[in-house]
This record gives sequence, structure tokens and C-alpha cells, in this order.
Amino acid sequence: EMARLQRDLSRKKKGSNNREKARRRVAKLHRRIADQRRDFHFKAARAVLERHDFIAIEDLNLDGMKRLWGRKVSDLGFYSFVEILEHLATRNGKRVVKVDRYFASSKTCHDCGWVNKDLTLADREWVCEGCGCVQQRDLNAAKNIRDRALSHVVGDVRPAGRAVAA
Repeated sequence: EMARLQRDLSRKKKGSNNREKARRRVAKLHRRIADQRRDFHFKAARAVLERHDFIAIEDLNLDGMKRLWGRKVSDLGFYSFVEILEHLATRNGKRVVKVDRYFASSKTCHDCGWVNKDLTLADREWVCEGCGCVQQRDLNAAKNIRDRALSHVVGDVRPAGRAVAA
């Protein structure tokens, strides 16, 4: 629908009343999409906060992600979601902790702390050379982000004898 409205707008003569009407239709659709996204962000943030008192998120480099994935990342409004999540968490006495983006959460074995420097974005699973366990990239990263955030709040949370992840 947006493409059609923008195409209609571009075909109108500059300065005409019809162009102004077309511009208003495009603006109205933009506003509706933004309102839907904001509503979804509030509902998703509330759903997360209903189930959890402590949320750990990675401080992502969105500009770098936009270069890689373009509009897909821009349309998500991730920063807006994080702001809403932090606002609602503060209001409800819950805690959101951001983990440094330079922490190798996907590459660090959650079980032993070994870092897989050869891991690429295409690798969804990998075998740790330190302990031999199979790691699912996203689940492993989530555990590492959780532990890193908890260690910022309450101190070291690694099991005894586990290597320190750099």
C-alpha cells in the first residue's frame, strides 16, 4: 500500500492540491505504521516484564546491522523497543542491564569459556574445542549475555572452575 501511495504522490504535479492530498495520505499511512509498531513494542515489553524481573540485552551496533540487513533492521525499531522496555521496567521496579556489544557472546563457550575465533554468522551450531560440547549459537549467546549481566549486578556467577570469558 505504501509503495502505491508514494508512486501516486510522485506522479502529481508539484504545488497542486492533488499532490498535497496525496502527501497527506502517505503521511497518514506512515503515522499508522509508526503507531502500530509503538503499540507492538509496548505490548511486547509488558509481556516480557510480566514474566521476568531481570532482563539482559546486548547493546547492539544498529548502524552496522543496517549496513548488513538494511530496511529489515530499520523497520524493527529496536532502539525504540529498548527505550520502552527500560521505561516500563523502571516504572515497575524491574531491572534491564545492557551488555557491552564487544563481548563475544556467540563465540564464547558457555560451559568452559573457550573462545571460537573462527565462528562466522552463517554458523548456527559449533563444537567447542575446549570441552567438546555442541553449542547452538543463539542459545549460547543468550546464556553468556545473561551471565555477563548478572555478574555486573551481583558479581561473578560462573560455576567454580570455569574459565573467564574475555
